[in-house]
Amino acid sequence: MPLVRYLYAATYLLTLAAPTVAFSQEKISRLNGEWTSDCLPIGKNDRHGYITRITIIGQQLTATSQVYAKSSCQTPTVQVNFKGELIQEQADGDRARIEVAVHSITTTPNIQDVVDHYNRDTADQAGCGLKGWEENVPLSVAGKTCGPFSFAAEGTHLFDAVWIEGDQLRFGAFPTIWTNTSPDKTPSKPLETAYHRTGR
Repeated sequence: MPLVRYLYAATYLLTLAAPTVAFSQEKISRLNGEWTSDCLPIGKNDRHGYITRITIIGQQLTATSQVYAKSSCQTPTVQVNFKGELIQEQADGDRARIEVAVHSITTTPNIQDVVDHYNRDTADQAGCGLKGWEENVPLSVAGKTCGPFSFAAEGTHLFDAVWIEGDQLRFGAFPTIWTNTSPDKTPSKPLETAYHRTGR
């Protein structure tokens, strides 16, 4: 009889836990996939453009931001790549809190003009304080300040939030804010940038 009671109790607990597990899996499946921004303006007087593509598969989160010479997103000039691990996802009202571990952040100049500019000591710190930039060769910028961005170091855990409405995803910080390094810095509002589902 004790064994029978044990099995009954275990079955009962699993039944109670089932809705939570299913809800968690549903949330993760909604976040999984490829998400892409529109062509957005960047730079002085919005003269350049960029597109960011984010891919989430299970715990793997990768992102590529491609900067272009023209605001219409033509002629690639610089690419920034991010790789990280989705450590945790927790529903919280109309958002989900997430924790992401930074694995790598690299920048790749696509044209020689950018290479030359990055290899010079400039007031705008565009070259991240690094030397040896080459065309189409990525360099790690994790933990570096590059222009207006101070990127997180490898191994840093970032605490963010996501909002999903239909096929539209918004983050509270990623990939423009890198100072949310503790749970109390989790954003409460989404950024303006919206990513549209472009792949499952």
